[in-house]
Amino acid sequence: MAFNIKNSLIALQSHIASTGYVNDAAIGEPTSPPTDALDKVHAAVYMASAGVVELTLSTTTEVHVAIVRLYKRAAFTDGDDSADVEQEMALAVSEITSNFIGEFDLGSTIRAIDVGGTYGSSLTATWGYVNLSQVIFRIVDIQVPLIVDGSATQAA
Repeated sequence: MAFNIKNSLIALQSHIASTGYVNDAAIGEPTSPPTDALDKVHAAVYMASAGVVELTLSTTTEVHVAIVRLYKRAAFTDGDDSADVEQEMALAVSEITSNFIGEFDLGSTIRAIDVGGTYGSSLTATWGYVNLSQVIFRIVDIQVPLIVDGSATQAA
């Protein structure tokens, strides 16, 4: 089976970019810091997994699990306020996940966001840190399970 994962990535990236909660949303994990990430929240969208959860004679239902990683420079230098960074990231996560829950359907072949984890993974957020080119970023990985109808091709 060949999944049409590209459509899922594009739908998520487009949706996040249109919300206004982040300065930039890109497909793929960055290897260097975003140029203005010192003051703004950025997002990267990349895949974690894809699989078929239902199969009929004519179509499939799949779950595409994507990661939306939010980035903002961590507050580790004089004059930085870690509370501001934490609160801004928390607000971005709250707004984006609330938007996902309210939007539910992102178009294309995406039937729904599997918020409660009907097919396994649920909508979750995990905080951490990452080093990009010697710059420490506060990150939040939002796991977004997408229920997708009929994107896989079948061959006999």
